[in-house]
Amino acid sequence: MTISKGAFTAGCLVAAAIQAGMPASAKAQTESVATWDLPAQALGETLRAIARRSGRDILFAEALVRGRRARAVRGRLTARAAVRAALAGSDLVVEERDGALLVRARPHAARQDDPGPGEIVVTGTRIRGAQSPSPEIVATRQALEDAGIDDMAGFSRILPQNFSGGQNPGVAGGGDQGGQSNINNSTTLNLRGLGADATLTLINGHRIAYDALNQGVDVSAIPLAAIDRIEVIADGASALYGSDAVGGVVNLRLRRDYSGLETTARFGASTEGGNVQQQYSAVTGARWASGGFMVAADYDHSTPVLASDRSYTRKLNGSQTLLARQSQTSVVLAGHQQLTPGVTFELDGQFSDRRLQKTNAFTATTDPFVNGLVNHPAARSWSVTPTLRVDLSPDWTASLEATRSVSKTDIRSRNFRSGIETPGRLIYENRLINIEAGAEGPLVRMPGGDARLAVGGGWRQFDLGIDVTQTSAGVTRTTRSGNETRRSLFAYGELSVPLVGPDNRMPLVEQLQLSAAVRYERYQGIEQVATPKLGIIYAPHRDVTLRFSWGRSYKIPTLDQVNRVEAGGLLPGSLFAPQPVPALPSGATVLVLSGGNPDLRSERATTWTASFEVRPQFLEGLKLGASWFDVDYRDRIASPISDTLSALANPAFADFVLMAPSAAAVQAIVDGLPQAITNATGQPFDPARVGAILDGRLRNSAHEHARGVDLDIEYRISPGPRDRLTLSATASYLDASRQLSPGQPVLARSGVIFTPPTWRVRTGGSWDRGNTGFTAFFNYSGGVYDNRLASPGDIPAFPTVDLSARIRTTDDRGLLHGLEFRLSALNVLDEKPHTIFTSDPAAIPYDSTNQSSIGRFISLAVTKSW
Repeated sequence: MTISKGAFTAGCLVAAAIQAGMPASAKAQTESVATWDLPAQALGETLRAIARRSGRDILFAEALVRGRRARAVRGRLTARAAVRAALAGSDLVVEERDGALLVRARPHAARQDDPGPGEIVVTGTRIRGAQSPSPEIVATRQALEDAGIDDMAGFSRILPQNFSGGQNPGVAGGGDQGGQSNINNSTTLNLRGLGADATLTLINGHRIAYDALNQGVDVSAIPLAAIDRIEVIADGASALYGSDAVGGVVNLRLRRDYSGLETTARFGASTEGGNVQQQYSAVTGARWASGGFMVAADYDHSTPVLASDRSYTRKLNGSQTLLARQSQTSVVLAGHQQLTPGVTFELDGQFSDRRLQKTNAFTATTDPFVNGLVNHPAARSWSVTPTLRVDLSPDWTASLEATRSVSKTDIRSRNFRSGIETPGRLIYENRLINIEAGAEGPLVRMPGGDARLAVGGGWRQFDLGIDVTQTSAGVTRTTRSGNETRRSLFAYGELSVPLVGPDNRMPLVEQLQLSAAVRYERYQGIEQVATPKLGIIYAPHRDVTLRFSWGRSYKIPTLDQVNRVEAGGLLPGSLFAPQPVPALPSGATVLVLSGGNPDLRSERATTWTASFEVRPQFLEGLKLGASWFDVDYRDRIASPISDTLSALANPAFADFVLMAPSAAAVQAIVDGLPQAITNATGQPFDPARVGAILDGRLRNSAHEHARGVDLDIEYRISPGPRDRLTLSATASYLDASRQLSPGQPVLARSGVIFTPPTWRVRTGGSWDRGNTGFTAFFNYSGGVYDNRLASPGDIPAFPTVDLSARIRTTDDRGLLHGLEFRLSALNVLDEKPHTIFTSDPAAIPYDSTNQSSIGRFISLAVTKSW
């Protein structure tokens, strides 16, 4: 990064502040004022009317406002003052929360049928009105759109706690680089870089089917237009949600309903070539006194980015795919209906169909249709979840939900070797059935408020179907076919105990809340797991909140890991260096075993977090936060041998090497394999000539450790009567390591090529004045160390600048009414990936897991509210 780029970024933010007329004194801050004349009516209708006119996000739970009446709102007021006027005389309050206005119950007066903040940000707790002891991150749809982010793939790239490797469309080389793979262009979230299978992703608080093989969830199947907000808990949460919640939980909260029709058309392209995008979306729905619904539809098409489009990949074959051509159609439905007083039925569902093409050239000098692989993946997914919510009493509520979800990836491939084509087909189909019931309510009145309990349980079944076929010489044969099923029973409980609250606060103790949760899960044919979590929230001052949590989390082996076909490969013994002592006999061979393992156990983790948040009342709008995390991840599933060709002489691999096996033992192993061994020796297989057996099959052998710090600063002010200015900075520091098996060296898993960078930062601001707005952000992905070479070197950081401007028409009626234009420029300085050394001329010459080939991307979006 040059000085001019940093100066440019600072200039954008300073210009926004100057243009907004920022005053020197915080006491002069005022929000935009409007004239209101709203009658006394249903509270939900009043809040929606204020949100529509002011442009502010107002978050509230339907159950919280159901049956309530708003006071009349009249006069010249800010949006926040208008909400306060509507709530006058009630036990509800309004407060700022991550750029939105949050309506919640007063902590000391929260009724048991008022969801309070727990219904607004629930991912960290199942208890209404309780705060989570884990740090929370909330991103609203409006804030993302204002920043020029138009889909969940874009969100995954700007979240500092997320690693973009793994299942991410930007991973090049046919979707496989540095051990990161993506076969169908899906986007899965990967908190702390622990793997997409160690981040639990929920839709409206419930699971959906996994995507492909790696046990992640494809968030790109949900259009941003359907999302209300995204909640992230970057902390272990298996005590609440079960398997996979090791790195954390991401919950996509859908819009509950919508009134009217909104359509958007977006066009954009990378200025260096390729990646021409068209996106069309629509949101519609209706609201009535007892319910409402929302339907969102989205179509997105993008052209590929090829090696010929980028200067740093011109040495590759020009048709090599860097970013795949893709077309995707998505539909999301959400609705709710009060059946009788105290009984509500809810429904949400989604459908997505994505088709793409990837071309991977095996050499830099020949066409991929001579030597290469051309894939045509198609990914289709759907889910439906009906939910029944019942008020058991004025204090207790219960829910019953069922989810049916399917995700199918169908890949038709054309493999070319010297111009000879071998067609193939690979089908992965994940299926999920989940039935869950829960209840929540108060147990006993404590000095600081009600001690509340949430309990629940359920049954889950998930299936993985795999079908692999290959056609050679006109004959199609099935190389792998099967369907694996796993079932589990689970139960959980969570207790929140407010010892000190508004009614009994004392000097240095404004709030003290204890929480405890435990979940028991029994997996058929595998094992039983019980995971606890403890938390403390302590506020020594009304402006300062401290949070602490400790817990255990786990991840069950994927169905692919357990059922992956065991395979054997025969290699010449002369390839292994250094040789063992004594050396292998001349002409000896080595049998290398790989594949799954039916005896795999769950992976276990212990997590700690500590965080603080400061919201000084003397400087309203300022929030300072920091959190420390530590994840000790044991029994990770991996192949215990990191370097096959040096394994015979390495004492760290001694437990996985059998020297001088008998011919009978070798023959017995080969006979037990489900398919013939791969013989790379050029000689017929002779069990008597096998000098060693390397067992690289998957085991619970690896140990990972991730620790670090998250930082968060935000300042919101209103410099003028029509102005709102928000400045923010978020950063994440990660120090991670991995040991494949006991006795092996501990290797860095952050700050090294193809792993997460040590530092990720996003800082910037947004300014709104009336019907116009401007957003500028600086993104920083730290440099990494290339340790693959005899002379290791550094790969520089990847800094980018994003700009976005928007304007809304002010016409009250006619064709121009309700129009918004948004112009965005992402990576406006056109930062390019830094090239890396590759021994293979056809290999991708940059770290695509950390640095993107998109380049400068310019887009224009036009939105019309009808």
